[in-house]
Amino acid sequence: MKALRNILITAFFTTGLFFSVTYTACNKDRCNNVACLNGGVCDGGNCTCAAGFEGNRCQKPSRDKHIGNYNGSDSCSVVGQRQYYIRFKAVPNKAQMALFNILGNPADSALCSMVAADSFLFNGNNNSTSYRGWGTIRNDSLHMEYSVLQDTTNYDCEYNGLKY
Repeated sequence: MKALRNILITAFFTTGLFFSVTYTACNKDRCNNVACLNGGVCDGGNCTCAAGFEGNRCQKPSRDKHIGNYNGSDSCSVVGQRQYYIRFKAVPNKAQMALFNILGNPADSALCSMVAADSFLFNGNNNSTSYRGWGTIRNDSLHMEYSVLQDTTNYDCEYNGLKY
């Protein structure tokens, strides 16, 4: 009888151990060895990146693919249409871009904050002119809509250009 009791206890513990190992093996934490960078969060083994970053581990600033020159034109409610280029440069150590040559003026710039992989908000000023707006860059095509305050005059502009 004592031998039967020992066999049953051993069988019970062995079965319990088997199901315990099987359960934990099937329910692994997929994020255990995933290191998301730049504020990214792991979900089911994949990184969900914070605004301004992309890549399988959120390692690349989204802005990097947008850096360069865009040739196009704007249409403004007060001054009509003008042709000029816009230049984007990376801001070191940040997921931001600097925007230069607004309204065709090389001295005018704005700081762009990425809100998604292909869109940004910007604002800037130079002496008596300030700019505030948003933009998207998709397939090397730039589109921006923004407001301008120049001295005491407010007006709205829209810029469209292609990367070159």
